[in-house]
Amino acid sequence: MEPFLTFDVAGLLAQFGANPFIAMWLLFIYGGWVFFLIAFLWAFAEGWKHILQNKAGAKKEWIVLAIDIPKLSEKDMGQSLKAVENIFAHLAGAHSPISWTEKWFQGKYQDPISFEIISIEGHVQFVIQCLRSLRDLVEASIFAQYPDAEIAEVEDYTKNVPSSYPDDEWELWGTEMIPAGGKNSIYPLKTYPSFEHSMSSELKDPMSVLLEGLSRLDTGEQCWVQLLVLPIDMPEYQKKGEILIKKLKGENVTKPPSMLEKILFAPFNLFILLANELMGSGSSTTDKKADDVAKMKIFNMSPGERKILEAVENKVSKIGFSCKIRFMYIAKKNVFKKPRIVQSLIGFIKQMNTNDMLSLKPEAKQVGINPGLWLFQNKRNNTRRNRILSYYKNRAIWDGMPPYYLCTEELATIWHFPHTFQVKAPQVKKRELKSAEPPINLPIG
Repeated sequence: MEPFLTFDVAGLLAQFGANPFIAMWLLFIYGGWVFFLIAFLWAFAEGWKHILQNKAGAKKEWIVLAIDIPKLSEKDMGQSLKAVENIFAHLAGAHSPISWTEKWFQGKYQDPISFEIISIEGHVQFVIQCLRSLRDLVEASIFAQYPDAEIAEVEDYTKNVPSSYPDDEWELWGTEMIPAGGKNSIYPLKTYPSFEHSMSSELKDPMSVLLEGLSRLDTGEQCWVQLLVLPIDMPEYQKKGEILIKKLKGENVTKPPSMLEKILFAPFNLFILLANELMGSGSSTTDKKADDVAKMKIFNMSPGERKILEAVENKVSKIGFSCKIRFMYIAKKNVFKKPRIVQSLIGFIKQMNTNDMLSLKPEAKQVGINPGLWLFQNKRNNTRRNRILSYYKNRAIWDGMPPYYLCTEELATIWHFPHTFQVKAPQVKKRELKSAEPPINLPIG
């Protein structure tokens, strides 16, 4: 009986060696066309989605809100950072689930909220950029914690500097902060409870060094700090946290099978299940041994390992966001002093870094300005200057390096209103007086 299917391997190899074009054609007609079709469909779908999102984005209206808060006294110190953490938690309500039809037929997508600290020639201001439709939510979040705050809509400050470089008058440096060593961002940064004295509970504001540096800028200098915060689906964030927690505990973590794998292996899994039931397989014994090993690891954890586990569990228990941090320093060429301000920016973030958990560092290989480039240094860095400035102005969270997870406690540590009795920067914008409504029984006439 002749075989149903024959395949001449020797002849195919001969064709490969004789003519590479014929070889490519044979690969194409014998199944390679499937990969081309998949690649084409994927590119078409992504291009279609991009066109729809551009149309939807062009209709959105963005605003910039400047925030002035009353001077905080020492008695307000313990509640200030917690209040900002509550602001971020409230803003998680901006998340809007997107259906399949909304995504692929309307171009709908989730927009970030940008929390920024800017210094224009030493005058420091806290600002928030968001959709106009989110203004009520943002203002309600702030007024709920700071009833005497003042919020005003202002012009976008990024329009007041050149958009293209090199420029005859201006110079620019910028970078994005990324997890050092590709660390899993489910690990937390050091947060504000770690800055409290264990005995006196006195909090040393980690923002002091940043505001001090920003207030020292001279005429012709500007520095911008951008914290992009994107509300996300909590189940995905919590699932990644649970996987890391299991690994830290020593538990066995298995990747869940895909839908295709479930379909293909369903008969085999059913056969194995029946065999285990009939033959009394020791799978339960194996699982019990694995659980015992995991419990033993928990009991034998060092203080440092237990501290990491508790910190990760604390982060996963809080509301998480997809985030990105950018730094920009723009100045006239005659006053451009990069080391002075850059050291303050990087030093500010390094306060939150830990060697055994999450650390953030400036990116310089793909996006950030890198003076160490060998070939065509000026041209390549100018391309990066234009690109990162465009990313900053557009408040683009998906452009540049990938975003990472930060929880409300981490966000409040990075971006919060300062304590005036600790921060001596004289030009930080604050309200001097508390305004109040007149009494309702005030006599008239």
